[in-house]
Amino acid sequence: MSPDEIRAIITIALMAAFADGMKDERERAAVKQLAEALDSDGSLNLAALYRDVLMAKPELATVAGALQSAESRQLAYEMAAGVCDADGVQGSAEREFLARLAAALGLPTAQASAISAEADAIAAAASVPEPSVVAAASI
Repeated sequence: MSPDEIRAIITIALMAAFADGMKDERERAAVKQLAEALDSDGSLNLAALYRDVLMAKPELATVAGALQSAESRQLAYEMAAGVCDADGVQGSAEREFLARLAAALGLPTAQASAISAEADAIAAAASVPEPSVVAAASI
């Protein structure tokens, strides 16, 4: 994956993190983890990307246009859905963002819906307390 594609994927993840208008630490942690995984040599300036997304508000279609392969476009969507779900199941603003992202990436609606549903299922499962915790809390 090229440095431009890595930058675009992380930019999209940041845009996803801010899609609901909230600044949630769990979403920021998900973006940081993604950046560390994709930018293994540390050449990307994550702080500058944060600033660009917050201040310059890049055009989603322009950022998505930097992704050349079907695999990188799918990865970008999957990572964005995961970031949206980092703080729980997607809200309406996040679903709207993901719909616009799918269109900008040229992902088929069925594919995007399946990815979002899977991310929601993971988020919902993560928010269910362990049975032993529930049992202990009710004693």
